[in-house]
Amino acid sequence: MSNFVIALVEDDPDLLEILTYILEKEGYKVLAFERGEQFLKSLSENIKPHLIVLDVMLPGMDGFKIAQILKNNDVYRNVPLIFLTAKGLEEDKLKGFELGADDYISKPFSTREFLARVKAILRRYYPENKNVLSAGKLKIDTEKFKVFCGQKEIPLTKAEFKILQTLVENKNRVVRRTTLMDALAPLGKEVVSRTVDVHITKIRKKLNDCGSYIKTVRGVGYILEEPTEGNKEENL
Repeated sequence: MSNFVIALVEDDPDLLEILTYILEKEGYKVLAFERGEQFLKSLSENIKPHLIVLDVMLPGMDGFKIAQILKNNDVYRNVPLIFLTAKGLEEDKLKGFELGADDYISKPFSTREFLARVKAILRRYYPENKNVLSAGKLKIDTEKFKVFCGQKEIPLTKAEFKILQTLVENKNRVVRRTTLMDALAPLGKEVVSRTVDVHITKIRKKLNDCGSYIKTVRGVGYILEEPTEGNKEENL
């Protein structure tokens, strides 16, 4: 599974910390910088992010100048770019788009809006791998038989993997015990209802810190409910 790397250049240390936190919470790897010169130096060390979020009003070299340098570089010219700035003037936005920006977010903004725009651009540039299932921070690579919570790989047995895969494929819907038993049948072992319950207990422990959780539906089976942030949002 490929984890997206996002470069974040913002001179406000508090905002930089908040945006880094919410991006990492979504499972992204964040490269955070307070100055443009630091960011450009990191690129010379062979770091290529999947997305660049760039504040315009930076001390020293501003965001427009940095964008110009990136777009004149064969290695980085096709990396998607979001401008993040307090400037909301139309001419500033036009200049940003002329420099090759994919989006322009004016402050103040909500965390939900920020994440939505980040995800939209990542989807556009990097179409979702059909072999990768997700629920919150939980990612399952069905081709490589690997499970990740954010960037951390979670070791599961074959039986645990098949059960979790089935639950994620049907996330937010009740899955009957018989369906989970059928998922284990190809493994060639005798499967009873109690076997499923034991595996579920072990999976819950291993995914304890991931945010995705499995609920028991008495007399029926289980449901994996994808965690949400609800309607609460923070304005930045």
